[in-house]
Amino acid sequence: MNRVENEFFDINKFPAEKGILLFPISMSRILNRQSAPECLKDIRHLSPSKISKPLVGLNFVYGDFLYLSSDKPAAELKNTFMTQVINHKNEMSKLLSKNTTQFQIQNAFNYMVWNQMYLGTVNFNIKLSEIKSLYKQDEKFQQYIKEDADFFKRELTENQVNFFLEEHLMFYLLSRGKVRLPNDFIQDHQKWILWCYPGKQPKALIYLMQLNPFKLDWPENKYQNAAYNLDEKNLIEFDRVNLETYTYE
Repeated sequence: MNRVENEFFDINKFPAEKGILLFPISMSRILNRQSAPECLKDIRHLSPSKISKPLVGLNFVYGDFLYLSSDKPAAELKNTFMTQVINHKNEMSKLLSKNTTQFQIQNAFNYMVWNQMYLGTVNFNIKLSEIKSLYKQDEKFQQYIKEDADFFKRELTENQVNFFLEEHLMFYLLSRGKVRLPNDFIQDHQKWILWCYPGKQPKALIYLMQLNPFKLDWPENKYQNAAYNLDEKNLIEFDRVNLETYTYE
């Protein structure tokens, strides 16, 4: 069957090899759509129905440090995010512990903050500088960043551009296996990683993934060029996205 552009479907089963589901937690959504009870609902959609073998870990990544790309005082943001991250992690742990019959492998769940990933890859700051240079030179990249800012109702300040670029770069590196994800159950033996987030993917991210500026490849990971939309319950395969006709709705 021919695959249609911009048409996506749910996953039937995950690969029968060790892998990691990655749940990035936005600080702007941690108290609503990505609260601990909502995350539990998302996990229940994925597990156990899509688990081929009990070889899957799940890493929560809190975007606290990423949100310091802001005009608000750093001390104020730090105190707010610290409380939110700790509360979310504690509530999530309690919910999983109460459901041990369904989630028997408790050490498959890991919690980490954004800046841990800086140390889990090589020269992130240099790569980020290169992506910023690419953005300044690439009119299409600029166009998609602007369209994303409009759709997500973000003022396109320098801080907001930096936020988008850093987030997209980290996604790109994670999907290509260039960032270490500590997980006591998987122990660095993952053959695949899947980014799972509620909502459509930004156009600028899709553009960056299609461009593949560093020519990275992780052929073992069947999801190296994809993301899972937890709202619409479908896998967005970036190589099938036509950005000229792709819509957020």
